[in-house]
Amino acid sequence: MAHASKRLSRRDIRRPDQFVTLTGRFFHFVTHYKTHFIAAAAAIIIILLGLWGWEAYGARQNRLAAREYGSALSLYHEGRYPQAVDAFVRLRSYSASPYSRLAILYQAKSYLALENPVKAAATLEELLQRERKETLLRQIGLLTLASLQERTGRCKEAVSRFAEAEKIAGPFKDDALLGEARCSLQNQDPKGALASYRQYLTSYPGGDRA
Repeated sequence: MAHASKRLSRRDIRRPDQFVTLTGRFFHFVTHYKTHFIAAAAAIIIILLGLWGWEAYGARQNRLAAREYGSALSLYHEGRYPQAVDAFVRLRSYSASPYSRLAILYQAKSYLALENPVKAAATLEELLQRERKETLLRQIGLLTLASLQERTGRCKEAVSRFAEAEKIAGPFKDDALLGEARCSLQNQDPKGALASYRQYLTSYPGGDRA
């Protein structure tokens, strides 16, 4: 059965459409709070520009740090250790770049080459404070410091550094184990030394020093 269509009254015709009403209210709201909208939009633009600018700044700093690192490393390999120390100190100013932490390691190595173990040890301690994650750089820093402590008769300190380096997943676990064994013997701890040697033989049965 067909339904008769509803007749529109004059009141219905004069009644504003819901979409038109909502749109009108929205534009009225925007017009009324125009200043706030402009301020919010400006703030968003400033934030986006700031993020882009910071990213661009970081990329530029990293490029400059890479260039400085190459120059400093050349000085180190040429045996110009005092100049290398100065170059690595300058490189450390790029604190947001990973090259700054490498600079600390090579600054310490330069001090070792200059036969200044006190400054080398202090610099390596600083590296370990900066590089707290279990990375290859931390493993190298621990091994370098432990080897320095071993050579200067501080095996009680060195053995814990060797042990920590051995726990880090990296290519120098075997060196750390052997260093731990040597220092355990120096510390009159034959059981500890034997345990380290056994662990080395178990983990690296085909190693050069097995």
